[in-house]
Amino acid sequence: MSKQDKPKILVIDIEWRPALAYVWQMWKVNINPAMLLDHGGMLCFCAHWHGEKKYMFYSEWADGREGMAEAARDLLTEADLVVHYNGDKYDLPKITGEIVLAGLTPPPKPASVDLMKVVKGFGFNMNRMSYVAPLLGVDNKMEHEGFALWRDVMDGCAKAQKKMEKYNKQDVKVTAQMYDRL
Repeated sequence: MSKQDKPKILVIDIEWRPALAYVWQMWKVNINPAMLLDHGGMLCFCAHWHGEKKYMFYSEWADGREGMAEAARDLLTEADLVVHYNGDKYDLPKITGEIVLAGLTPPPKPASVDLMKVVKGFGFNMNRMSYVAPLLGVDNKMEHEGFALWRDVMDGCAKAQKKMEKYNKQDVKVTAQMYDRL
């Protein structure tokens, strides 16, 4: 098979900005739409054409929400197959919602390989990428300070934004390695 006949496989991962709401208590909260100040949204995403070296990164702070949505739509349209971790349930619907909110027509639903679904068939103790990747002998997720990183990114801290980019790219790198291994 020539290089031109190979399917275009897109490995993708998103990072999400949390919703912001008024709440009366800290647990078992039922949020009424009137209490919601901001529904959240895609903070950034990284994508990688399998077999190539380049990683593409788009963010709210560099590309804007519409720019990210347009880039995601274009990449998903070009892809023959999309590889992700929990993307059928999370990433792909979230990306599609962002595309619609940007006033764009979403691409047809792509063929996809959700590696979390694959991993669930192996009977491991848990299915988190940070648990499974080391078992498979591939790189692992990048450690970070937790929610503080998201807060600093949303507050416009350039150092945190650079760290988020590195974190997002590492998730895509690990996803690609897991795809190759599985």
